[in-house]
Amino acid sequence: GNRDGHLVLPAASAAEAEEAACGALAALGLPARAMVDCGYGAGCTTPQEQAAAAAAVAARVADGDGRVCGVVLSAFLKPGRQEIGAQPSQLQFGLSVTEPCLGWEDALATLEALAAAVAARRRASPPPVGRSESMPRAPFRELGAIEQTDNLRVQTIRPLLSPACAIEEVELPLQSKRLVLRARCDISAVVQGDSDRLLVLAGPPAVHDPSEAMEYAARLAALAAELESELLVVMAVNLSRSSSAADDAAAAAPGGGWAGLVTDPRLDGSVDMNSGFRAARRLLLDIAQLGLPTAVEYVDTITPQFVADLASYALVGSRQAGSRAHRELASGLSTPVGFQGGASSADAAVDAVRSAASGHAFLSVSKQGVAGIVQTTGNRDCHLVL
Repeated sequence: GNRDGHLVLPAASAAEAEEAACGALAALGLPARAMVDCGYGAGCTTPQEQAAAAAAVAARVADGDGRVCGVVLSAFLKPGRQEIGAQPSQLQFGLSVTEPCLGWEDALATLEALAAAVAARRRASPPPVGRSESMPRAPFRELGAIEQTDNLRVQTIRPLLSPACAIEEVELPLQSKRLVLRARCDISAVVQGDSDRLLVLAGPPAVHDPSEAMEYAARLAALAAELESELLVVMAVNLSRSSSAADDAAAAAPGGGWAGLVTDPRLDGSVDMNSGFRAARRLLLDIAQLGLPTAVEYVDTITPQFVADLASYALVGSRQAGSRAHRELASGLSTPVGFQGGASSADAAVDAVRSAASGHAFLSVSKQGVAGIVQTTGNRDCHLVL
């Protein structure tokens, strides 16, 4: 089971809804703590609104609110967002191509304010006592008929690089493995309430250019080291565009909208996923070599086989929190997993935390790219992101 499942609640959620969600966790014998997503939900759609939401969270922490265990920021090099348009080569460097982000200066001020809030809370209340470590065949003649009735709406099926080959091409060195594992333990301590630091996931909603992401990572790594006594800073490196109302509208448009670095690494609709997975692994490895842990949102259940060894944290969005496949996936992941609560209710995320804490048996794909039967022990490090 995963004892670090937690809620990620929208910053705009009502106090009553937050109280009910944390009460539901407590009733299940789970830590009544949650992260706050300052870039999600009504009233948090612009960089200015997100900064104001983060300031409100800092005030709560400074006043001693122990339910807040972390903050999610949509942040990048420049404030705002841009459309991809017909010529990706003309995109502004460092500006998000999905949701609006905080710029670097505002994110810096926000992180410093959060660190000061943690210090104030720490002075008012002594750190909690620590806990023990936690690491437990059809006949050939039928084939023609099958081909005539199946895949009628499939345009093409192309070979996909196996996860094992991708991992062999871009291997994780020992020093980076130690960083990944240490960060997982530190994150577990935060969401369980055994550390009074705040976990901060910061990064663009979707990475579209590895070179821009590396510039952001270099800045964030230096800041993370400076604030590590109060904040556990993890870079959000989202490789697929998560589902939202805006994405639904984009999907209805011709071409279906940009789907993320893995699906469309050149932003030209070529769907070169083999190159996308290679680029994703190289990016995550390069960030790890800066000494900065990473978080990845899993929109599908295949991508983890390609990148899970490089990530210290996993996020499951509010639309996937109710998915049985994602709950099964989380029950076997080696990282803490945050299930994001919805704008109006966190019920699906709470149930996902409970479900993922138990073992499951399900169908999936192995590192060799072969379908298999997976049995898990359960993930006790799942939690809510409100």
